[in-house]
Amino acid sequence: MLKFLYILTSNEKDIYYEQTLVSVLSLRHYNPQAFITLLVDDKTDKNLVGFRSEIKNLIDEYKVVPFDDRLSNMVRSRFLKTNMRNLIEGDFLYIDGDTAVVDRLDSILSNVTGSVCAVADLHAPENDKYHLKHKKMLAHKKKMNFSLSLGEKYFNSGVIFARDDVPAHEFFTKWHELYRQCAQNGIFTDQISFNEINHVLGHPIEELPGEWNCQVREAYNHLYRVKTIYPILCRSKIIHFFCTGIDGKKEPHPLMRKDFFDKIKAQQVVDEFSMQIICSAKNQFWGAPEKLDESVSFPKFFLFRQFPKVCKLLKWLNVI
Repeated sequence: MLKFLYILTSNEKDIYYEQTLVSVLSLRHYNPQAFITLLVDDKTDKNLVGFRSEIKNLIDEYKVVPFDDRLSNMVRSRFLKTNMRNLIEGDFLYIDGDTAVVDRLDSILSNVTGSVCAVADLHAPENDKYHLKHKKMLAHKKKMNFSLSLGEKYFNSGVIFARDDVPAHEFFTKWHELYRQCAQNGIFTDQISFNEINHVLGHPIEELPGEWNCQVREAYNHLYRVKTIYPILCRSKIIHFFCTGIDGKKEPHPLMRKDFFDKIKAQQVVDEFSMQIICSAKNQFWGAPEKLDESVSFPKFFLFRQFPKVCKLLKWLNVI
């Protein structure tokens, strides 16, 4: 039996609970028979009361892991994620909370043969210029004396398939050990250590098709990637929104905006309007047609985030 795994570290002030709740609701909508597991730390467990306990009604397995009280929620979250293979029994598909499921997911097992599988970061190929020139990644690599080349295929850790087998356990054990070293050196992102372990172990990560982790924000940020990412969006099964956006930019989707989750927090309920957005997330991009057409080479609605006024004019002229 395949499990769908979420990790939650949250308090009453952040929106991580609301984000994860939305993703779980979308998963349950398209996959009503799915077995969903929620892995939390002990502090989060204590504050999942009242409306914040509603997520428990949507899941099938709930596990609490205690930590040193001094550890921050960020570190707790990464410790759970990098060690999740050793905390949960059975094959699983891990899904980040800042996502929406937009299709059935029961075909995952027929899509993979490997023990650990993930989608390419930003849907980029080897020798991608973004990774090769990324100053923060280069600094982290140098600080930790990592051996990976940023010209290799670089994987996104937002959606990970893991079998319950020896190679997967070995991978996660080493990833967890390396992440702890990173955290001790002030590096709290988990993705570079994920890729370093892949390099050290001889590249065991099998590449998943992009639709299992559609990183659509990258198409809005870098328009030259639209031709690659838009067809993936059309076929997408999971859309990864990358948190809640960047201040000063117009966000093209409700689930990219913090106010969507703030409303849920304030109302202490997911109302019918919000549920409609959650259950049709693929069709909620500003200016996008009701049905996405993969044959279109450059849909103009991707201009919205960088050129919102131009897009609104084009919409008024019925060009979008």
